[in-house]
Amino acid sequence: MEWDQLAEEKTQKLYAGWLKLLLLESPALPLRLASQHHPGAQATTASEFTTGAYNMCWKWSCGPYIVMTVIEGTLLSKWLRDPSVSAPCLNLDVSESDLRSAYSGMARIVLGLSKPVFKYIGALQWDSGKWMVAKRPLTLTMNELVRVGNFLANKFVDCNHRFESASEYFQQLAEQHFLHLKYQRNNAIDDEDDCRKKYVARCLFRQIARRVTLQHGRYHLYCDDMRPYNVLVSESDLKITGVIDWENTYVAPAEFTYGAPWWLLFESPLAWDLDSFMSRYRPRLQLFLDVLRVQEDEQICQESLKESQRLSDKMALSIENGLFWFCLAARESFMFDEIYWKFLTNNISGPLALWAIGFLF
Repeated sequence: MEWDQLAEEKTQKLYAGWLKLLLLESPALPLRLASQHHPGAQATTASEFTTGAYNMCWKWSCGPYIVMTVIEGTLLSKWLRDPSVSAPCLNLDVSESDLRSAYSGMARIVLGLSKPVFKYIGALQWDSGKWMVAKRPLTLTMNELVRVGNFLANKFVDCNHRFESASEYFQQLAEQHFLHLKYQRNNAIDDEDDCRKKYVARCLFRQIARRVTLQHGRYHLYCDDMRPYNVLVSESDLKITGVIDWENTYVAPAEFTYGAPWWLLFESPLAWDLDSFMSRYRPRLQLFLDVLRVQEDEQICQESLKESQRLSDKMALSIENGLFWFCLAARESFMFDEIYWKFLTNNISGPLALWAIGFLF
């Protein structure tokens, strides 16, 4: 589905009103907020601030610390993107050695996120000296559903709920797709037939979510926004110096970790041409898996990774068995229908398929 433009205009007006209220207390409010992150120091002035994609930011002239340590580096996407295209896109002329260096660094990040294991799915909370899963996650898609999908925030699962199993979580994502179709008022359907087709897709996907075999009791960290656009590298050798924008990080089903990375072409899924995607994606995936296996071998030799923790074979399999598309369809509300009808329909057979055919035609 396309974005609901009226919903987007509404959220922009809401943001403008919030910003106006914030400015009424400036600079007292930003100074007070900044001081909370630098105990023992008293901020006295606040410079003009700018906005980011999600955050209101202030420049605080009292040292190298604001909320996080300053990290030197340039965005990886800047070095490898196609300068002739306005949207993020991998430069086809980039050398294989540079791409290997970039993928190698990204592989280390992916492996690092996969090592911690948790018993529940949800958002992390620091409690009694340790990290624990205490609430439901706040995902990037949830933010976008409210911002440009007219989704009601109170229709999400209660924020204090954590998920006991991957099956429960995927079924909740399937229900979220139903609610998206229900509440988005503009640019959601073309006509009655289109609405029927989208409803059927959600019914069938829910059945897949109920039937699919999922790993139970061992879940890993996952970041919805993990991509080259949020990775800083040194200019000389493209070695990673830092990673930013962790706000949409949570403990997720292991299948999210086992799926092949969606960001290998440096493009957002919403920008993909699904008809030609695989022909462009497979060569990059093969290159990434090659460097990932090198990283796995090195870390196994260093005893920082176990043989059972390898991801490369699982990622390769995810393309062949459809897990890559299943997880992407679960996460991506605005391109759910395109993914489902192009890549997931073969997972439905028997009486359920006959029901879908009868319902549609």
